[in-house]
Amino acid sequence: MTRFKAITFAIFLLFGIVTFGSCRTSTNAGGSKTGAVVNDADGKAVTIADNSRIVSIGIAATETIYALDAGSKLVGIDNSSAEYVPQSAGLPKVGVRTTLDAEGILSLKPTLVILNADSGPPQIFDQLRNAGIAVLTLTPTYTVEAVTQKIDTIGKAVDASDKAAVLDRKIDSEMSDVAKLLAEMPERPKVMFVGKGPNMPNATTSGAGTTIDEMIKLAGGINAFKDFTGFRPMTDEAVVAAQPDAILITEKSFERSGGVNGVVTFPGVALTPAGKNKRIIPVSDMYFQGFGPGISNAVRELALKLHAKANTSELK
Repeated sequence: MTRFKAITFAIFLLFGIVTFGSCRTSTNAGGSKTGAVVNDADGKAVTIADNSRIVSIGIAATETIYALDAGSKLVGIDNSSAEYVPQSAGLPKVGVRTTLDAEGILSLKPTLVILNADSGPPQIFDQLRNAGIAVLTLTPTYTVEAVTQKIDTIGKAVDASDKAAVLDRKIDSEMSDVAKLLAEMPERPKVMFVGKGPNMPNATTSGAGTTIDEMIKLAGGINAFKDFTGFRPMTDEAVVAAQPDAILITEKSFERSGGVNGVVTFPGVALTPAGKNKRIIPVSDMYFQGFGPGISNAVRELALKLHAKANTSELK
């Protein structure tokens, strides 16, 4: 009987060791789940064996990771994330997202790199993959639907799908509130965006196909320049012909321009309804930085600024 008990105990102990060992293979050293399969921007399945050390490239991606309470997994970010996402400012920077260097990224020993598919240079993706790093590309599309899709994708990658679903519902609810308010506002102001970088001799305007164009439409405005794509320098003729009702400008550009009085001196502005009424609307630079989880709040704030007569009680 004693021998039988000893054998039974030995079998039990062996089973426990095997079970414990198999449980350990499902997590990595950082306690992060492994084996998640996520589709990238091209629809290809990416297996993420370890998400404990993430390099995030792109403001929206970095902002989303923090919104999902996964910021502790970050070991590196791009320069723009450091500038616009305060929580990430102390992390190592890997450069500008369009001129990345594989060696600099690999020096941080990442297990996962998350970045937009339009990051560069083009060879950076294969360089990282060939080094054995999981690379998750995101679709560089700037719509509310794309935002929630990115949230879901990153949520799966960092084991936070439940939190991603909560974020999605919040965005849907806030966008629904904006839609209700705009339905009661027949006015659709014509809006011109003005941008002035630190080293730009001339201010620029935004045409179609930009985050700014999409934000103006989402907030119930009409882009004053729809006959070109991207950005162009301001000219007297174009601005006067556009006749914008309001001018949208980032806070940094507003400061560089010398405030309202400075913006009014820009080409053609003084001869427009916006210039005559000095309807210059400075907004946070984050409104247009890549479309992250704060999109619905940004749209709501911009809608209230563009529609001065709006009944804001529904949005409070």
